Amino acid sequence: MTVATLRSDAAPEGRKRARPARDQFSTRMLWLAAAMFTGCGYALLDFGVNGGDDRLTEALLWAIVGLMGLVASNTGSSHRFLFSCAFWVTVDFLFYIVLKALAVFDEAPARPMQMALLSALLFLLGYVAGQLLWPTQHLLHVTPRPNAPGSRGLYVWLVMSFFAFKALNIVLLMAVGGGETALELAQATQNAGASYLFKIPTLATASYFLLILLAYKHRLYRRTAIALTLLVFLEAVVGAARFTLVSTALIHLLLCHLYVRRVRMLYLMLLGPLLIFIVAFFGLVRDIQVGSLDVYAQTLNTLVEDRELIFKVFMGRMDMLPQMADGFELARLGQLKFEGGMSYVYAFLHAVPRNIWPDKPPLTAAYVTELVKPYAFADGVNVYSSAMLEAYMNLRWAGVFLIGTALAGLSRLYEQALLRGSLRAQALALMAFTFPMQLVNEGIHSNILGSLLYIAAIFGLWLLASRAVMGTAVAKRLARP
Repeated sequence: MTVATLRSDAAPEGRKRARPARDQFSTRMLWLAAAMFTGCGYALLDFGVNGGDDRLTEALLWAIVGLMGLVASNTGSSHRFLFSCAFWVTVDFLFYIVLKALAVFDEAPARPMQMALLSALLFLLGYVAGQLLWPTQHLLHVTPRPNAPGSRGLYVWLVMSFFAFKALNIVLLMAVGGGETALELAQATQNAGASYLFKIPTLATASYFLLILLAYKHRLYRRTAIALTLLVFLEAVVGAARFTLVSTALIHLLLCHLYVRRVRMLYLMLLGPLLIFIVAFFGLVRDIQVGSLDVYAQTLNTLVEDRELIFKVFMGRMDMLPQMADGFELARLGQLKFEGGMSYVYAFLHAVPRNIWPDKPPLTAAYVTELVKPYAFADGVNVYSSAMLEAYMNLRWAGVFLIGTALAGLSRLYEQALLRGSLRAQALALMAFTFPMQLVNEGIHSNILGSLLYIAAIFGLWLLASRAVMGTAVAKRLARP
């Protein structure tokens, strides 16, 4: 492969063309950060002179938004910011921290809410420090190679794998039964010893991602990619899988943004209300009955008649900050155990079955849920405990800063795979789309990390099977961009 085939967007001509836009974006974000820090200073001054818990809470919110501006500015350009790890961190903190804090500003007790906001501020400080230690990655431009050796064999293998693993998923669902609501289905597939079995069919998703990567990057098999995309959307609608619907749409926007045409931030903002509606609509459907046309029609009619309910339902899902505040209040009262870093060790031992390790510690989210919402825990529901509260449980305030820095480093590795990796590395990265948002919400000792490690392992086995069944030409094709 020649240097002309793979050229970095760091080429001199690219730098000259991109510099004005990159400087303009960074400057705007820095001005935003300066304005927010100025507001923080005024709020702190008012708090020092007149007192009042509200002014201290406002100061923390000003500072958090200012740090979000710094996180965005460190990506260098609006093109690199969109769909980057920094993008998902800012989106996460905007909805789960800032907007939620404004929604419960007059209801939540001041002291625990301020501790939760302070942890968010320290996390962002750590993330900014990590960005400075590990600068953002540039996209590796790839010249389309529709005639590359192994492409046809890879196409056949991917289509076979997609439908084979979809069939396996149907067989597993029929074997364990399920229920009408999403919670009942989750209890049947996850809490009956079948959780790891149900991760195996996710290889169908990996096959699908590889097919759309070939379509976007190399202009190959686009009709098949479109057909499978429609099938994925149909399956998600029937199953009320709101995350699949939203993430699949955004993944297509990401690949279009990287390899076809840049997506403007304005377009994504205009798409936002539709995505919020999808989250609210299918969130209500999942709580009533999955797959019922009557329920779909009744829910749609309800949301049309009461449009304010859409935002209420959507914000009701953003429950991380109140749970963090409850957790910090328990810590202040001495009712939250100190882990001393052990939960990070347990995170990598999560796959050990309980019949082998009966005293295996519960996930951080399960432990916190049992304390702050015991009724929800009894129903099999875990609340978002956040990586910040988990870090505080392990290493107090220093841990909150360090976990922010660590996730910034992991974000650098993730973007290395997503932007500059081979087809197989990119497909695996897309399996963790929105990284590190879910780790921020659930913590390190969580189902998210356990699932990612397990999926990476079975994906590796699938790659070995690809080489054994289809030969080295297909394996080498997967190893190239």
